[in-house]
Amino acid sequence: MEAFEHALFLLLITTVLSVLARWLPWPAPITQVLGGALVALLPRFPVITLDPGFFFLCFLPPLLFADGWLMPLREFTKARRAILMLAIGLVTFTTLTVGLTAHWLVPGLPLSLAFALGAVVSPTDAVAVGAITSRLKVPRRLTTVLNGESLMNDATGLVAFKFAIAALVAGTFSVREVAASFVVVAVGGFAVGLAVGYLVGRLRDLLRRLHASDPFIEITVSLMTPFAAYLIAEPLGVSGILSVVAAGLYSGWRDPIRMDAEVRQTAWAVWSMVLFWLNGLAFLLLGIQFPRLLDAVSHEYSPAELAVFTAGVAGVAVVGRILWMFPGAYFPFWLSRRVRETEVRPRWQAVAVAGWAGMRGTVTLAAAMSLPLTLPDGTPFPHRDIVIFLAFGVIAVTLLLQGTTLEWVIRRLGLREDDSRAQEERLARTTAVDAGLLCLRAEESGATDTEEAAALGEVIAEYERRLVELTTEGETQASAGRRRAAGRRHRLAAVQAERQAINDLWRRNVISDEVHRPLQQLLDYEESMLVARPSAGGH
Repeated sequence: MEAFEHALFLLLITTVLSVLARWLPWPAPITQVLGGALVALLPRFPVITLDPGFFFLCFLPPLLFADGWLMPLREFTKARRAILMLAIGLVTFTTLTVGLTAHWLVPGLPLSLAFALGAVVSPTDAVAVGAITSRLKVPRRLTTVLNGESLMNDATGLVAFKFAIAALVAGTFSVREVAASFVVVAVGGFAVGLAVGYLVGRLRDLLRRLHASDPFIEITVSLMTPFAAYLIAEPLGVSGILSVVAAGLYSGWRDPIRMDAEVRQTAWAVWSMVLFWLNGLAFLLLGIQFPRLLDAVSHEYSPAELAVFTAGVAGVAVVGRILWMFPGAYFPFWLSRRVRETEVRPRWQAVAVAGWAGMRGTVTLAAAMSLPLTLPDGTPFPHRDIVIFLAFGVIAVTLLLQGTTLEWVIRRLGLREDDSRAQEERLARTTAVDAGLLCLRAEESGATDTEEAAALGEVIAEYERRLVELTTEGETQASAGRRRAAGRRHRLAAVQAERQAINDLWRRNVISDEVHRPLQQLLDYEESMLVARPSAGGH
């Protein structure tokens, strides 16, 4: 009961801090960490002890699954070489450079544990990067590379982290054995994830054919899928992390064409809420642990030493990424004729932005907090507190330094969204409207009832108007866009008036809840369609 009360209290604090974060000029995770540290100092605040295994299992599978689900496979496939250069090459480079730096700076830090720290801080945070790039509409390929990198380097970084911890526990390390094991663990984990995703998809199809499914059942199965992928893979000795990623990629390819509209809308809302909780709670819990963590490391290191350690590790992580970016982006074009013939050389501005978009976040935090409390023989895990402290330092430095300046860098370098997305959207909308018109005209030819024919005529006229707007070019297209925007404003105002009217009837007990609620949902849906409808034309 006490644990449940604590969970409710933490959710309340997360909500309050998320509201405050909207008014502050830095990324929300900083507010959540600082808020957690402040509430932990309150006199009667409960002591919250986190089980490392539970923290890892609770937070990472759903976060990685969601990243995989949202990854566009076509763009991912096109940019796979650049993504893998970052997800494997940059992760390895960061693990080695940060690990060697930490081993050199922190007295007595074992090399294997230093490499574990390097692996922990190698993954970037897709949420922090996406929040900025989505507002500024950067080129599509850059967005794909950054999101794909974040997805894959989560997996490779965490696999490397587990190998480093295993080497520390075993006391031995062999590059050849690790490389061979990495391939087996990675390929096996990916295969298990694909199998789980396929089987879950077949289960959902079966439930639908038996009429034993509804949105709540399907969404529950969806929420359980990442945990199933992880828990099945781990006992088999393969990567649970890559299993989750593979299940997410497969589900993201399958679900959009198998889910109906109601399931999609509800699933999006539920998953958005779950991710909001997990991201907020992760940083809040780090903030709550920070006073104890600071107290523990302060017994061994002076404030000056801690500042030097943090600056050194974070500085190498930031600078190392920038140093890797330009050779990693351009060397393949110099070395391979096939790359020169099949790919477009990236602009240096895009490479510079990718180098600066290295914010760390929830995955780094969850991995660091998952360090075991004790070794297998029961002795305390060595240097656990300083490793978590330095991981926190890298998160804080990158969010404050890069998170608050990335938008300025993008604007300063003049990056703009390319027109490929708009062209594809126009093609899709035109094709859809053509298909709709073809269907309606086929029905019109068979309509005999006068009222039905009149109704069909109105719908056909609406579709023809949409088709004209979508195929109009030049200044006429701009004026059509302004007319559509004005029409949406007027429709929104009308919807607001309708809502106020039915709310007034409900407050005066003229209509019941059973009448009021469906009408309110209908107006909410209509408003969401008007708000979400892009300027290119509605369908």
